[in-house]
Amino acid sequence: MAKSSEEIVMENLKTIEEWALQGMTQKEMAECLGIGDSTFRKLKKQNVALLAVLKKSANTRKNMLEQQVKEVEHSLFERAKGYDEEKSYFFKVKRKGTDEEGNKYEVEEVIEKKAIEHIPADISAAKFFLTNMAKKVWQDNPHKVENDKENLKIRKKEMEGKEW
Repeated sequence: MAKSSEEIVMENLKTIEEWALQGMTQKEMAECLGIGDSTFRKLKKQNVALLAVLKKSANTRKNMLEQQVKEVEHSLFERAKGYDEEKSYFFKVKRKGTDEEGNKYEVEEVIEKKAIEHIPADISAAKFFLTNMAKKVWQDNPHKVENDKENLKIRKKEMEGKEW
């Protein structure tokens, strides 16, 4: 006997949650489950568990995206102003010597040296950051909107003069 749409949804709540976290639309979820979009929407209204899973996933996804945006903004800011970074360099060193009995020996070992390297400011990143975060001050043409409005008024007047 075929399963009802509600049974299919209830059996796949965990999968639906994963899909929602990945950003799948409800229409795509319905397709993957083999049920109609309208049926899925109807079940969402009737089924508290499904609604809760979708809301929880939406909130989690929203929070994740906000956190990712903050991290990218921070990285862009760091790149724009320059930063210091610790780097590791590895060297192969040979040591020669003699032991207590007078036998010669040679030992190879790898030594790690750490150094702080300065990554200089990136002008492109700085410009991008400033034009997006301080638009009023750093936009390419701060009077562009006013100029475009004036040009539009002039063109309208020209068009009115050319009418029959």
